[in-house]
Amino acid sequence: MTKISHSMLKQCRRLRAKLSGSENMMIDRSQLDPSRAAAKISAAIDRQIKSDGKSEQKYIKLLLLGPGEAGKSTLIRQMQLIHGEALDIEEKKARIPYIRQNIFDSMVAILVAMKQFSIPLTSTEMRDRAERILQHSQVSNPTLSSKDILRSPFLSSPEFFEDVESLWKDEGVRQAYSRSNEYQLLDCAAYFFDRIGTIKDIDYIPSEQDILRCRVMTTSITETNITAPYESRSNVHFKVLDVGGQQGERRKWITLFEKVTAVLFVQDISSFDQTLREDSQTNRLLESLKVFHQVITTRYLRSVSVLTFLNKIDILKEKIRRGADFGAAMDKIREEAYLNATKPSHTAHDRKIYRSLYDILAENPYQNFHINDGDRKNFSDAFPVPNHNQTLFTLPRKLSKLGKKTSNPTLIYCEMDEKVVKAATYIRFLLKQIIDKVQDMRRKQINEERIPSFSCIEPAYRSYEFHYTCAIDKSNVAKVIEGCKSIIIKEFLMRIGLPMG
Repeated sequence: MTKISHSMLKQCRRLRAKLSGSENMMIDRSQLDPSRAAAKISAAIDRQIKSDGKSEQKYIKLLLLGPGEAGKSTLIRQMQLIHGEALDIEEKKARIPYIRQNIFDSMVAILVAMKQFSIPLTSTEMRDRAERILQHSQVSNPTLSSKDILRSPFLSSPEFFEDVESLWKDEGVRQAYSRSNEYQLLDCAAYFFDRIGTIKDIDYIPSEQDILRCRVMTTSITETNITAPYESRSNVHFKVLDVGGQQGERRKWITLFEKVTAVLFVQDISSFDQTLREDSQTNRLLESLKVFHQVITTRYLRSVSVLTFLNKIDILKEKIRRGADFGAAMDKIREEAYLNATKPSHTAHDRKIYRSLYDILAENPYQNFHINDGDRKNFSDAFPVPNHNQTLFTLPRKLSKLGKKTSNPTLIYCEMDEKVVKAATYIRFLLKQIIDKVQDMRRKQINEERIPSFSCIEPAYRSYEFHYTCAIDKSNVAKVIEGCKSIIIKEFLMRIGLPMG
């Protein structure tokens, strides 16, 4: 006969009480048949698991993927702000050390680059200020960790802010900043340098823009629950899972693939002339194309829709305005893809992906790519433009005024730099080519009977969407998320067999 311990009986009581919420359902030890106790406990646990499952079904699960520093966490914070989950004063204050560290890390990166480029500072005073900052960095103290720097009293001292404020005005520092694509520099560097006068104030409270632009590397899985209204229905609940995009963090992705409704893939379209922070030999855009290929071919996500956010369109515009050569960068990326496709140190699977990317780039060179008015409109509709008060608005408001003066859409959308529109549209085109090539390969495998046809057929509710985004602009992200929300909900309903109407 099975022996039931006192602790087992107590566990059974707790489970029954939790499930029923009634004292009448409590298990009476004096009336409990020992031979049935194990079965009752097992049944109680099964009911609890089922209850937990029903609770989990209340959320539409979204997976936020993409390479490092693409803007995933910024997008999540913007979504929270859009749906009324603003940070309170204490939460904003908690960001101050990270903002200071962003400023410190950015200035250190520039000063190190200046030595590499042999760019001098303009005076002895500036050299002294630079030396003081470097003395508190890993350059002078290799044993310092990122946490040590975060907690350093120097980052909250008046000397630190005065040093940065003065150095940012130095001609040599500005020259090194203009070459930031040649080394690792945070996107928020210039923004925070320009705001030093405000940030150094003892009563400083970060603004929404400060929070959004602050870079905090994601090194763990972050779960964010967002509640949003949808048409005439009651609120819809989304569970968004964000995980680090650096190469070392991607091994965690596979643990999150179960019961995903959609993948939100964030692609940094301004990274065409940069290398990875964790690997200075790998181009960021090429790595991002590779990751996108891996995501859409992962068998665990084969039935999941992929909504791609072509992010950092504002930085793309700024880079090209400063003279960055997108065409030359794409030539280098094509050459890098070919070299990686033949590199013995890569796995056979990775070499196959690089070969596929090389074929796409070689068959569709940027120099032969052309855009039309539809491409211009798709890009311009999303692009944020500052008004005279430097408040971000979307370009259609500006274009609507121009439209009253001319009926020619080409003239209206030529308001945007053609090079910017072409570069953004070309990256979107490459991602679509990757999808087409993957689907063609699956059809070929079916025809050759190398794999069963049912394993390659994508469900009707799987789709691919592309949206141009600027994660720091609320109006842009709100518009994009509203469109994505409808797609996600409809596909969720189809997935569980409910009518979409």
